[in-house]
Amino acid sequence: MKPKDNIVYLKKGDQVHKVDARKPRFHLSPVLVFTVIIMFVGALGSAAAAALMANTRQELAFERQRLNAQLDANRILAGQIIHPFTLEEIEREAQERLGMARPDPSQIIYINVPPVSHVVFNPEADILPRDSTFWEEMRAFLQGLINRIFGG
Repeated sequence: MKPKDNIVYLKKGDQVHKVDARKPRFHLSPVLVFTVIIMFVGALGSAAAAALMANTRQELAFERQRLNAQLDANRILAGQIIHPFTLEEIEREAQERLGMARPDPSQIIYINVPPVSHVVFNPEADILPRDSTFWEEMRAFLQGLINRIFGG
């Protein structure tokens, strides 16, 4: 073999293979490059979606915490109300604590109201929505993503 020659002869058993040493062994094909780019974009999108989902979960937990605190405050206030106020009690409270004066008869507007409804305040009622399933959250996430992408 000459020193300037880039042809290498490989012998394997009875066969001799002629190999050009100038050709690289690994060739980047456009399909391979495209596949790697698509995988990178997919991984980047997946990471962004996971970050968005984590942020949304954190906001949801904060809002549930705030709602639970408000429900607790409402239950405490409901427990303090043993009986409904009478009109005389409301008038006395308005005059003594708030410094309000009794209105003139020309300022009073009377309205007819139906009899007492059968709606009862229940401080123990659970008003939180049920926890959503993974698939419901995923569907909502994908709808939001599509709406952001296509502006719908």
